[in-house]
Amino acid sequence: MSRTLTLLLPHDPAAVQQRLPALETLLARGERRCDQPADWQRRLLQLCGVTTTAQQDLPLGPLCCLGDGGTAADGYWLRAEPVHLVADQDKVYLAARGSELSLTAEEAAALTAEFNALFHEDGWQLWAPAPDRWYLRLPQAPQLRTHAPDHALGCDVRPLLPQGADGMRMQAALNEIQMLFHASGVNARRLAEGRPAVNSLWLWGGGLLPVLAPLPWERLQGEDCLLRGIAARAGVAGTALPAGAEAWLGAGAAGMVLFDVELHPMGALERDWFAPLLAALRCGTLMQLEIHLTATACRYHVDGRGARRWWRRRRPLAMYAGSA
Repeated sequence: MSRTLTLLLPHDPAAVQQRLPALETLLARGERRCDQPADWQRRLLQLCGVTTTAQQDLPLGPLCCLGDGGTAADGYWLRAEPVHLVADQDKVYLAARGSELSLTAEEAAALTAEFNALFHEDGWQLWAPAPDRWYLRLPQAPQLRTHAPDHALGCDVRPLLPQGADGMRMQAALNEIQMLFHASGVNARRLAEGRPAVNSLWLWGGGLLPVLAPLPWERLQGEDCLLRGIAARAGVAGTALPAGAEAWLGAGAAGMVLFDVELHPMGALERDWFAPLLAALRCGTLMQLEIHLTATACRYHVDGRGARRWWRRRRPLAMYAGSA
């Protein structure tokens, strides 16, 4: 089987100030194309044949739900992230996301149970497979446009609440959710312990489970639930990230790897991945490598011949991170 690899590198602001010789060499000797969305989730879905218009959400809800072990086979699924909102005069700010709230599994289970009791007659179902990753199932697909919470953190949330034909209805439901959570014993205990309340949900990434194009990879590897969901939907192997490039090369075949820079610092990736991959290209054990710098529109395709173009001098990573 041919060994070809696609790497997705989410942006790490700290890494662009480092010198990573192997990665810089791979980028310098690759053929650059700047034809991709500068967002790793949108890019990943586009590579898998899922496209949306400006009026549509990316269907992250159903695919991430699938990646977290849900079925997502029927209904309309949204990501429903627990958040802490703060009111200040005439504005309301998103102060903290689910991963910053230190929720326990017991707290998540109690809040979702209270939600499901209130919205049972509407057919709404909230599911929390992890304390900071929740999903909301609606029986019918609404007309909504939403914003990801990383675009809203620290901002006035009102312009970023769900929009579209059903936007006002969803905003009214959010008001009910906020009143429900305000009265919850979970939040009474959190406040007594000096912890911020979980006082709302951030709804985003809604959709129906999409049909995927046949994938050019036999393995998808990484820690993110979206990647796992795509693998499950496409019927290909979806596993955790291997220990390094040598372990990946030992298995052969065509694959995609998604790095999480919070879990895998770029210095470690340079040692365990980029340097061995450069050596593998030079000696022929890796045929082709495509690197996606997902904070830019660019991807870099390099093969064995390209890896030996010694006259293409590497440049600091910051210069590639600022590519158009």
